[in-house]
Amino acid sequence: MDGMSGKLLMLALLVSLAFLITSSASSYIRSWQSKNAGDSSATSGILRYPAGNVRVFDIEAFYETSDVAKFAAEHEQDILDARAHRKRECGTLVGVSAVDCEVCALFVSGARGLIEKGSTQADIVQFATFTCIKLKIEDDRVCKAVVQEFKDELFGTLIGVTLQAKEICGYVLGSDCGAPYNPEAMWNVTFPNMPKPPITPPRPPKPGSPILRVLHITDFHWDQEYSEGANAVCGEPLCCRKDDGPPAPGVVGAGRYGDFRDCDSSKIMLDSLFSHLRSIQDQFDYVLFTGDIPPHNIWNQSRDSQTDAMDKFSGYMRTYLPDKMLFPTLGNHESAPVNSFPPIYIQGNNSINWLYQVTADNWRNWLPPDTASTIKKGGFYSASPFPGLRVISLNMNMCNNGNWWLYINATDPNGMLQWFIDELQNAEDMGQKVHVLGHIFPGCSCCLKPFSWNYYKIVNRYESTIVGQFFGHTHAMGYEVMYDEETLLRPLGIVYMPGSITTYSSLNPGFRIYQIDGNYTGSSWQVQDYTNYFLNLTSANLYGNPVWQKEYGAREAYGLTSLFPKDWNDLIYRMKTDDALFDMFCSHISKSAPTDKCDRNATLCALKTGRNGDPNLCKDL
Repeated sequence: MDGMSGKLLMLALLVSLAFLITSSASSYIRSWQSKNAGDSSATSGILRYPAGNVRVFDIEAFYETSDVAKFAAEHEQDILDARAHRKRECGTLVGVSAVDCEVCALFVSGARGLIEKGSTQADIVQFATFTCIKLKIEDDRVCKAVVQEFKDELFGTLIGVTLQAKEICGYVLGSDCGAPYNPEAMWNVTFPNMPKPPITPPRPPKPGSPILRVLHITDFHWDQEYSEGANAVCGEPLCCRKDDGPPAPGVVGAGRYGDFRDCDSSKIMLDSLFSHLRSIQDQFDYVLFTGDIPPHNIWNQSRDSQTDAMDKFSGYMRTYLPDKMLFPTLGNHESAPVNSFPPIYIQGNNSINWLYQVTADNWRNWLPPDTASTIKKGGFYSASPFPGLRVISLNMNMCNNGNWWLYINATDPNGMLQWFIDELQNAEDMGQKVHVLGHIFPGCSCCLKPFSWNYYKIVNRYESTIVGQFFGHTHAMGYEVMYDEETLLRPLGIVYMPGSITTYSSLNPGFRIYQIDGNYTGSSWQVQDYTNYFLNLTSANLYGNPVWQKEYGAREAYGLTSLFPKDWNDLIYRMKTDDALFDMFCSHISKSAPTDKCDRNATLCALKTGRNGDPNLCKDL
């Protein structure tokens, strides 16, 4: 998840590159020195050569002559007000105002002026930083750092694409800016020439059948710089840190165990969590972890810091739960920069091989050796913990619209979905059932539509084989129902999202334990029930005593006779008219944190949206 959103923070640099992307220049930066050396008339006061013939780029002079500066001066309050209209999903920017779109378009014009004057990459970076500060996209510290953090990735990716400037603004800021539909962007996976088995409605196991209990934790986001009493309203994407200083007079500082404001997990809270998990380890058999270990300081991270974060999480598992199997998946925050997961054809310094090697080394503590090859290839794997069950972990960063490398070629990156189909077909042939793990959930608006729709097709084809889908990324609790593609009426799959460990933002920390049809011949391996647990952060900070407690059980709380897709679909329509039931579900979304009431239609629509960009799914709401 992306705090203030990598898109918003990188807006300045992205739109600066838009002209480069659409220009017909043979090189992405024309050399000013070779073309205009000594020609002061070409600079119009923007580029100067003082004594010693040292080139100076007057960024302030250039900015003041740009259309974006004129617009900013005339609409200063509108630009500030536009922040209130920005919508986020899992922290990712998914909705903006017309003002943001206008600024983007004008910024492209400003970048064009830069390039026409023979700018270097350094000039563009300087212009991006200066404008980020002037438009108050973030404070000075973040603007300066974030452009440096992402510039190599962006110069390495966007120069290879053929998008028009309007498409760049649409991809960066979302469809509100009117990105035109590109039919060539859609692609399709290939299925084996094998008929789909007859559909058999799910049935509950016989009374007394063995049960497996599975712990699901997600979105760790440990901030090693978290500091009790620090400023929790720092004006940056992540606060409560040592260098944020003290809070303003009369403002309460960061809590001891965490904070509901834009702050991540504290060590003392995580220590209490794992101490509690160790004390109840007889209540679960193995662990699912669906990604995101580092904090949200996305403007100031490195490969070393991400490696250290992964090592620290592994240390928690080995120290507190040394005898438990773990099935992990990669989150979008595991890389540096955030969201950057280049396909395998990107080599050299921009290659992602460093992360996949670190991941394979860490995960070998829990996974069989034969998973290493696909982890090193693309961060995904398949493993069989019990006869009859296969766990498939997908690297959902291959659908992340913040992964700029996908704009070069987004067609089944690393061949992962085709590999997924092969694994599912093999499981079907062997009579196995499959649990799927991933970080970014398939219906997220941040999951590129072609990938999302192909995933939906795969679940439709293998609905009798896929019996569990476990995801993260959203820090709130939720689920998604998947339907048959022909009518969009018959529920056939469920995506479970338990909610995060981090409090970011306005959430209590929490985890979940599933009860799953267990290890015996003929097991369905389907989820039979689950229990959510949470830490009451207000109470923990007030009394200094963190108590992890049961929040609710799914069957009991929602009046479910089973947890089959039909039951979850029925719940949506019951909540449409039952205010008390919906209010209870709304409380569970935040893991019982004190938050505003939920928008009923938006909440229920999200529960039906298992694939991105399909308005037909919610037509009956």
